Amino acid sequence: MGFDEEWAQLRSDAAARQDPDMRLNQLAPAAGGGGAPDFGTDAAQKKLASGKLSGEVRTQTDNAGKKADEETTAAITAFSGWDTAAGLKKVETTWDNQVKNLLGRLATESRNLSRTRSMFLTQDFEMYSDFRMLKPSGSNDTNG
Repeated sequence: MGFDEEWAQLRSDAAARQDPDMRLNQLAPAAGGGGAPDFGTDAAQKKLASGKLSGEVRTQTDNAGKKADEETTAAITAFSGWDTAAGLKKVETTWDNQVKNLLGRLATESRNLSRTRSMFLTQDFEMYSDFRMLKPSGSNDTNG
């Protein structure tokens, strides 16, 4: 099979996989239809992940960095006066910078997860409030 034939077949296969129907984010009707939702967010999971990043993961990363520093410092002392000590000192400086950068990234990711959680919760509340205004004033809705 040549390139043109293979390309035409791949395009045809891709077109066949396209779903031309519009799907609203709602529960599927009892008779079927709809499909599995393709987006979801879980505020509790984001809070848990943010807490792990800023707590346990950060602490373990910091401890691993300190442990490596202790062992490298001992090796630098043991090789004092040799070129190896200067090389190890350079490695230690590079390692310290990498640990510092990693700790900064962990803190950033933790903050970003917290902010994302907050943004989703705020957006959900705003959407609820916007739709609530559309409810007729004489409605007997006891849910909100």
